Amino acid sequence: MTKFQFKSQETIPLRQKIATDIRNAIIQGALKPGEKLKEQEIAAQMGISRGPIREALRDLEAMGLVVSLPYKETVVADVRKEEIVDLLLPTRLQLELYALKYNLAELNDEIYGRLEDITERMEQLAASGDIAGLVEEDIQFHEHILFLSQDSSYASQIWNGIVNRMRLHFMKNTSQYSDLAQMSAEHKQLIEALRTQDFARIKEAWEKHIRDESCLLYL
Repeated sequence: MTKFQFKSQETIPLRQKIATDIRNAIIQGALKPGEKLKEQEIAAQMGISRGPIREALRDLEAMGLVVSLPYKETVVADVRKEEIVDLLLPTRLQLELYALKYNLAELNDEIYGRLEDITERMEQLAASGDIAGLVEEDIQFHEHILFLSQDSSYASQIWNGIVNRMRLHFMKNTSQYSDLAQMSAEHKQLIEALRTQDFARIKEAWEKHIRDESCLLYL
Protein backbone atom coordinates (compact mmCIF):
# COMPACT_ATOMS: atom_id res chain seq x y z
CA MET A 1 0.00 0.00 0.00
CA THR A 2 1.01 3.69 -0.06
CA LYS A 3 2.52 5.53 2.90
CA PHE A 4 -0.99 6.10 4.28
CA GLN A 5 -1.15 4.83 7.87
CA PHE A 6 -4.22 3.64 9.75
CA LYS A 7 -4.66 4.72 13.35
CA SER A 8 -4.03 2.28 16.16
CA GLN A 9 -7.17 0.37 17.24
CA GLU A 10 -5.80 -1.04 20.50
CA THR A 11 -8.84 -0.01 22.55
CA ILE A 12 -11.50 -0.10 19.82
CA PRO A 13 -11.24 -3.44 17.98
CA LEU A 14 -14.75 -3.08 16.59
CA ARG A 15 -15.69 -4.36 13.13
CA GLN A 16 -17.83 -1.30 12.45
CA LYS A 17 -15.14 1.16 13.52
CA ILE A 18 -12.55 -0.59 11.37
CA ALA A 19 -14.88 -0.56 8.37
CA THR A 20 -15.57 3.14 8.94
CA ASP A 21 -11.86 4.00 9.08
CA ILE A 22 -11.10 2.10 5.88
CA ARG A 23 -14.19 3.54 4.20
CA ASN A 24 -13.15 7.07 5.09
CA ALA A 25 -9.65 6.46 3.73
CA ILE A 26 -11.19 5.32 0.44
CA ILE A 27 -13.80 8.05 -0.05
CA GLN A 28 -11.33 10.77 0.99
CA GLY A 29 -8.91 9.58 -1.63
CA ALA A 30 -6.13 8.38 0.69
CA LEU A 31 -6.54 4.90 -0.80
CA LYS A 32 -6.85 4.85 -4.58
CA PRO A 33 -8.87 2.59 -6.91
CA GLY A 34 -7.00 -0.64 -7.54
CA GLU A 35 -4.82 -0.30 -4.46
CA LYS A 36 -4.31 -3.55 -2.56
CA LEU A 37 -5.63 -3.83 0.99
CA LYS A 38 -3.45 -6.34 2.80
CA GLU A 39 -5.08 -7.72 5.93
CA GLN A 40 -1.78 -8.38 7.69
CA GLU A 41 -0.45 -4.89 7.02
CA ILE A 42 -3.69 -3.17 8.12
CA ALA A 43 -3.88 -5.36 11.23
CA ALA A 44 -0.32 -4.43 12.17
CA GLN A 45 -1.04 -0.70 11.74
CA MET A 46 -4.23 -0.91 13.80
CA GLY A 47 -2.72 -3.16 16.44
CA ILE A 48 -5.39 -5.85 16.19
CA SER A 49 -5.84 -9.38 14.79
CA ARG A 50 -6.69 -10.07 11.16
CA GLY A 51 -10.16 -11.48 11.95
CA PRO A 52 -11.97 -8.14 12.42
CA ILE A 53 -10.13 -6.73 9.38
CA ARG A 54 -11.42 -9.59 7.24
CA GLU A 55 -14.98 -9.02 8.51
CA ALA A 56 -14.76 -5.27 7.89
CA LEU A 57 -13.54 -5.86 4.34
CA ARG A 58 -16.56 -8.09 3.71
CA ASP A 59 -18.82 -5.25 4.86
CA LEU A 60 -16.99 -2.81 2.57
CA GLU A 61 -17.38 -5.19 -0.35
CA ALA A 62 -21.14 -5.22 0.26
CA MET A 63 -21.02 -1.40 0.11
CA GLY A 64 -19.29 -1.52 -3.27
CA LEU A 65 -16.09 0.09 -1.97
CA VAL A 66 -13.71 -2.87 -2.26
CA VAL A 67 -13.44 -5.93 -4.47
CA SER A 68 -12.22 -9.33 -3.27
CA LEU A 69 -10.84 -11.51 -6.04
CA PRO A 70 -10.51 -15.28 -5.51
CA TYR A 71 -7.02 -16.23 -4.33
CA LYS A 72 -5.89 -12.60 -4.58
CA GLU A 73 -5.75 -9.59 -2.26
CA THR A 74 -8.71 -7.32 -1.75
CA VAL A 75 -8.42 -4.06 -3.70
CA VAL A 76 -10.09 -0.67 -3.55
CA ALA A 77 -12.99 -0.67 -6.02
CA ASP A 78 -13.08 1.45 -9.14
CA VAL A 79 -16.15 2.74 -10.93
CA ARG A 80 -16.38 2.76 -14.71
CA LYS A 81 -17.89 5.52 -16.82
CA GLU A 82 -20.39 3.04 -18.28
CA GLU A 83 -21.69 2.19 -14.80
CA ILE A 84 -22.10 5.87 -13.98
CA VAL A 85 -23.73 6.86 -17.28
CA ASP A 86 -26.00 3.86 -17.82
CA LEU A 87 -26.91 2.87 -14.27
CA LEU A 88 -26.03 5.10 -11.33
CA LEU A 89 -26.84 8.57 -12.68
CA PRO A 90 -30.21 7.51 -14.21
CA THR A 91 -31.13 5.79 -10.93
CA ARG A 92 -30.14 8.82 -8.90
CA LEU A 93 -32.05 11.18 -11.20
CA GLN A 94 -35.25 9.14 -11.03
CA LEU A 95 -35.07 8.86 -7.25
CA GLU A 96 -34.73 12.64 -6.84
CA LEU A 97 -37.37 13.53 -9.41
CA TYR A 98 -39.77 11.08 -7.79
CA ALA A 99 -39.17 12.67 -4.38
CA LEU A 100 -39.65 16.16 -5.81
CA LYS A 101 -42.74 15.36 -7.88
CA TYR A 102 -44.69 13.98 -4.96
CA ASN A 103 -43.29 16.09 -2.12
CA LEU A 104 -43.05 19.67 -3.41
CA ALA A 105 -45.46 20.71 -0.67
CA GLU A 106 -42.86 19.68 1.93
CA LEU A 107 -40.44 22.38 0.77
CA ASN A 108 -40.44 25.32 3.16
CA ASP A 109 -38.17 28.10 4.39
CA GLU A 110 -36.46 25.76 6.85
CA ILE A 111 -35.47 23.33 4.11
CA TYR A 112 -34.43 26.12 1.76
CA GLY A 113 -32.30 27.49 4.58
CA ARG A 114 -30.58 24.13 5.08
CA LEU A 115 -29.86 23.85 1.37
CA GLU A 116 -28.47 27.39 1.29
CA ASP A 117 -26.26 26.61 4.28
CA ILE A 118 -24.87 23.67 2.34
CA THR A 119 -24.06 25.84 -0.68
CA GLU A 120 -22.27 28.32 1.60
CA ARG A 121 -20.16 25.51 3.05
CA MET A 122 -19.46 24.32 -0.48
CA GLU A 123 -18.12 27.77 -1.35
CA GLN A 124 -15.79 27.68 1.65
CA LEU A 125 -14.61 24.15 0.86
CA ALA A 126 -14.03 25.07 -2.78
CA ALA A 127 -11.92 28.03 -1.73
CA SER A 128 -9.76 25.77 0.43
CA GLY A 129 -9.58 23.02 -2.20
CA ASP A 130 -11.22 20.44 0.08
CA ILE A 131 -12.56 17.98 -2.49
CA ALA A 132 -13.60 15.33 0.03
CA GLY A 133 -15.59 17.95 1.94
CA LEU A 134 -17.22 19.17 -1.27
CA VAL A 135 -18.28 15.66 -2.18
CA GLU A 136 -19.92 15.11 1.22
CA GLU A 137 -21.79 18.42 1.07
CA ASP A 138 -22.98 17.60 -2.45
CA ILE A 139 -24.33 14.28 -1.20
CA GLN A 140 -25.95 15.96 1.82
CA PHE A 141 -27.70 18.44 -0.47
CA HIS A 142 -29.28 15.73 -2.55
CA GLU A 143 -30.14 13.56 0.44
CA HIS A 144 -32.24 16.45 1.77
CA ILE A 145 -34.24 16.16 -1.46
CA LEU A 146 -34.42 12.37 -1.47
CA PHE A 147 -35.79 12.23 2.05
CA LEU A 148 -38.39 15.00 1.80
CA SER A 149 -41.09 12.45 2.46
CA GLN A 150 -41.49 10.78 5.82
CA ASP A 151 -42.31 7.60 3.90
CA SER A 152 -39.00 7.27 2.07
CA SER A 153 -37.76 3.94 3.40
CA TYR A 154 -37.74 2.19 0.01
CA ALA A 155 -36.07 5.12 -1.72
CA SER A 156 -33.56 5.16 1.12
CA GLN A 157 -32.74 1.49 0.53
CA ILE A 158 -32.11 2.10 -3.16
CA TRP A 159 -30.02 5.20 -2.45
CA ASN A 160 -27.95 3.43 0.20
CA GLY A 161 -27.21 0.75 -2.37
CA ILE A 162 -25.58 3.23 -4.76
CA VAL A 163 -24.35 6.15 -2.66
CA ASN A 164 -20.87 4.77 -1.99
CA ARG A 165 -20.37 4.05 -5.69
CA MET A 166 -21.43 7.66 -6.31
CA ARG A 167 -18.84 8.81 -3.78
CA LEU A 168 -16.13 6.95 -5.67
CA HIS A 169 -17.29 8.64 -8.86
CA PHE A 170 -17.33 12.10 -7.29
CA MET A 171 -13.93 11.69 -5.67
CA LYS A 172 -12.48 10.52 -8.96
CA ASN A 173 -13.87 13.39 -11.01
CA THR A 174 -14.41 16.45 -8.83
CA SER A 175 -10.71 17.31 -8.99
CA GLN A 176 -11.12 17.83 -12.74
CA TYR A 177 -13.43 20.81 -12.31
CA SER A 178 -11.59 23.83 -13.69
CA ASP A 179 -13.30 25.90 -10.99
CA LEU A 180 -14.50 24.15 -7.82
CA ALA A 181 -16.75 27.13 -7.07
CA GLN A 182 -18.85 25.92 -10.00
CA MET A 183 -20.31 23.25 -7.73
CA SER A 184 -21.88 25.69 -5.28
CA ALA A 185 -23.09 27.88 -8.15
CA GLU A 186 -24.87 24.93 -9.75
CA HIS A 187 -26.59 24.03 -6.49
CA LYS A 188 -27.74 27.62 -6.00
CA GLN A 189 -29.44 27.33 -9.40
CA LEU A 190 -31.20 24.20 -8.16
CA ILE A 191 -32.50 26.10 -5.14
CA GLU A 192 -33.80 28.87 -7.43
CA ALA A 193 -35.69 26.27 -9.44
CA LEU A 194 -37.11 24.72 -6.26
CA ARG A 195 -38.44 28.07 -5.08
CA THR A 196 -40.60 28.35 -8.21
CA GLN A 197 -42.56 25.24 -7.12
CA ASP A 198 -42.86 24.55 -10.87
CA PHE A 199 -42.10 20.87 -11.35
CA ALA A 200 -41.43 21.21 -15.08
CA ARG A 201 -38.77 23.84 -14.41
CA ILE A 202 -37.35 21.84 -11.49
CA LYS A 203 -37.16 18.72 -13.65
CA GLU A 204 -35.31 20.61 -16.36
CA ALA A 205 -32.82 22.02 -13.84
CA TRP A 206 -32.24 18.61 -12.22
CA GLU A 207 -31.71 16.84 -15.53
CA LYS A 208 -29.23 19.50 -16.65
CA HIS A 209 -27.35 19.27 -13.35
CA ILE A 210 -27.11 15.50 -13.08
CA ARG A 211 -26.54 14.82 -16.78
CA ASP A 212 -24.09 17.67 -17.22
CA GLU A 213 -20.99 16.58 -19.13
CA SER A 214 -18.75 17.70 -16.26
CA CYS A 215 -20.23 14.84 -14.22
CA LEU A 216 -18.87 12.35 -16.74
CA LEU A 217 -15.21 13.36 -16.79
CA TYR A 218 -12.70 10.63 -16.14
CA LEU A 219 -8.96 10.51 -15.63
